[in-house]
Amino acid sequence: MSAEFTYSSGNEAYNATRRSVEAMDNFNNQSRAAVNRWQLDGQVTNMPKAVYGDPMNNNAFSSRWIEDASYLKLKYLTFAYEFDKTFVNFFRSGKIYVAGENLLTWTDYLGLDPEFAYSYAEALQGVDYAKAVIPRSVKFGFNLNF
Repeated sequence: MSAEFTYSSGNEAYNATRRSVEAMDNFNNQSRAAVNRWQLDGQVTNMPKAVYGDPMNNNAFSSRWIEDASYLKLKYLTFAYEFDKTFVNFFRSGKIYVAGENLLTWTDYLGLDPEFAYSYAEALQGVDYAKAVIPRSVKFGFNLNF
């Protein structure tokens, strides 16, 4: 068995995707978080009032969408079995394995994946616009010697 973990600690990301789906300034679909928006006097919530066009500018760039993007990720995991004796009177030796990539991510980040690089432009470093995540994959293989 072999495993490789990666991590990042202490970094923050501007979740621009979350800003888009929590803006409540137009008739576009919104996230479930919009259900907790301010609606009545005396109500305690961290979501502003939904007003078409956003005349109070609640959705301008704000620390509201800056999140802790620290993570621990299981990047690679491989289980392999090697044999060097005659197996089933046909194979002299070989290796059988199962390998997985990007299997688990532990994070409090609300975006799709805290490991992202949307652009090389300096102004967009740390800005998450929901770039496609690194896919999860599992492979099975073998190497047999006759």
